Amino acid sequence: MDDHGGRRTTPGAGALLGVGSAFGGSVALGVFLGVLGDRAAGTSPLLAIVGLLIGIVVGAAGAYGVIRPFVRSESEGPSRKG
Repeated sequence: MDDHGGRRTTPGAGALLGVGSAFGGSVALGVFLGVLGDRAAGTSPLLAIVGLLIGIVVGAAGAYGVIRPFVRSESEGPSRKG
């Protein structure tokens, strides 16, 4: 585990599990709520698909939030200009 200024340079197993859990949970919840909405409104499979898409977007945003501290921008790294 490398620390540079109090910031880890590589994600640990817990962070990676967090990415998968956040993404999978968001997608599953979106589909579940969409199926429930479809049953209530009789619009199958429209709301399930909408829930899936919303779950993917929310999951991707959550995954980005978890891995963001480990991604360095080019302005933070050393310059490689010759």
